Amino acid sequence: MLKRLYLILTLAALLAACGQPAAPAATPTEPATPAATGASALRKVTLAMSYIPNVQFAPYYMAAAKGYYAEAGLEVVFDYNFESDVVQRVASWPESGVDFATASGTSTLLARQQGLPVKTVLTLYQQFPVVFFAKSSTGLKSADDLKGKTVGIPGNFGESFYGLLALRYANQFDESAFTVQEIGFTQAQAVLEDKVQAATGYAMNEPVLLRQQGVEVDVLRVADVYNLAANGIVVSERLIAEAPEVVRGFVTASLKGLRATLDNPDEAFEVSLGFIPEANLGDVDLQRQVLLESLPYWYSEKTSTEGLGYTDADLWKATEQFMRDAGLLAGPVEVADAFTNEFIR
Repeated sequence: MLKRLYLILTLAALLAACGQPAAPAATPTEPATPAATGASALRKVTLAMSYIPNVQFAPYYMAAAKGYYAEAGLEVVFDYNFESDVVQRVASWPESGVDFATASGTSTLLARQQGLPVKTVLTLYQQFPVVFFAKSSTGLKSADDLKGKTVGIPGNFGESFYGLLALRYANQFDESAFTVQEIGFTQAQAVLEDKVQAATGYAMNEPVLLRQQGVEVDVLRVADVYNLAANGIVVSERLIAEAPEVVRGFVTASLKGLRATLDNPDEAFEVSLGFIPEANLGDVDLQRQVLLESLPYWYSEKTSTEGLGYTDADLWKATEQFMRDAGLLAGPVEVADAFTNEFIR
């Protein structure tokens, strides 16, 4: 089992969501659009993805493949990069050539404090996808079960780190409650080999990887402890002001892709494979499970009444408060200016 796990542990870096660092794709991907739509009439726009080609971008792949973007008069180019970079690039539209970007709510709040004029216009991840995980023999059922243990994290950065801070914040744990060890992006291997008793990661990443190897795993979701504003679509205020119809068309088409993915994940998986370079495919069965584990994070009780893509003001206020109290934000950020739901209606 260990030998097989070592062979596919390299996939872990390919399966993280919400902007974990990874090598970006060398060139943007320009999906083919249905000939019947008259491609020459389409407006080309760029979506800067905060990660490498991955099945977790299935809603956007579906929107492209099924012609939803073309119906909105758009041809979408997928450009893959780091999350901090995509936010900066979208903020400097049109000079940057990046019209839309995938980024977390925490990144949007940080960007606005830095004076970057960006807004979230669609929230994909309704539930923060970072989790704490451990072998079932460890007995991880609640935050209290982490006390006295050693918890591995990639480092003091990114969404996994924010998840760690949020758990401490919600439970009023000080740093002595459990030991934190920086282990890089080796969380699954470190837990498997008992180098740490628990680790942080993404719900659709490390736990899936370990379970596929026959390891029983318990998961503690940060969303159940202190939910944070997660990944969605970010645009510049200038694009909203100068071309609101483009923003609306993109959001509407993306939501159609999201609905199609939720309604038919098998089709969405097959469609996604066409957008992922063969070199990044790895274990196809594993990637299928990654997509299936992602689906529940894309809806919530509020999306059933407010619609898919909804951005929850209360959640963002709580996220901003946490980030200030945790020292991630140097001062207050006007939350109402950081997002809008006008384009999902």
